[in-house]
Amino acid sequence: MHPKNLIDLLEKRLQEPLPGKEAHLQMIPALRLPDYEKGYDLVNARKSSVLLLLCTGQNTLFIPFIQRPVYEGVHGGQISFPGGKAEPEDLSPEDTALREAFEEIGIEREKVQVIGNLSPVYIPPSRFLVNVIIGYYSTDPIFVKSDIEVEEIFNVSVDSLLDDLYVTSVPVTNSQGLHFDAPCFKIDGKIIWGATAMMLSEFKWILKELSF
Repeated sequence: MHPKNLIDLLEKRLQEPLPGKEAHLQMIPALRLPDYEKGYDLVNARKSSVLLLLCTGQNTLFIPFIQRPVYEGVHGGQISFPGGKAEPEDLSPEDTALREAFEEIGIEREKVQVIGNLSPVYIPPSRFLVNVIIGYYSTDPIFVKSDIEVEEIFNVSVDSLLDDLYVTSVPVTNSQGLHFDAPCFKIDGKIIWGATAMMLSEFKWILKELSF
């Protein structure tokens, strides 16, 4: 399927009800499952957004990810989409995602076509309720890495994301020092687990609905 055709189908599909929980459950660590099933108290949740950016390169689609620098914090060293917490000047979740993407990987917001969003994902350790914005960048991007916020930028093709051979489970240690096995996407040596894997699971679910 030509990338632009997929984008058009995605934009229409994202206006319909999302799989949300059903897709998230495929990639949620068992340690988090009881609280997830019970439901979180979101009264004091902190607002944030990430950008799942579909980029075109050599007539294929790929998604850029960032790896955070290692630091003493909940998200130190982790792999995620570009994004971060909402600031007072942000007018919407889309504003937050586009601003953060520019700061972290140098993507100009004017060149991003926002096509919709996925279900929000709550991250208990940091209390962030993360809005997942999906955007399309129609040309091969030139990334500019933030030396402060980003250790590495790498790309994952949509074809790889759809291949179930890349879904596995690995032992991880979370920010609280707990050791457990977590479902993940393991692609080109990169391990994507936790909230980002849950977001990817929903996106993959929708792509498979579209028979991509």
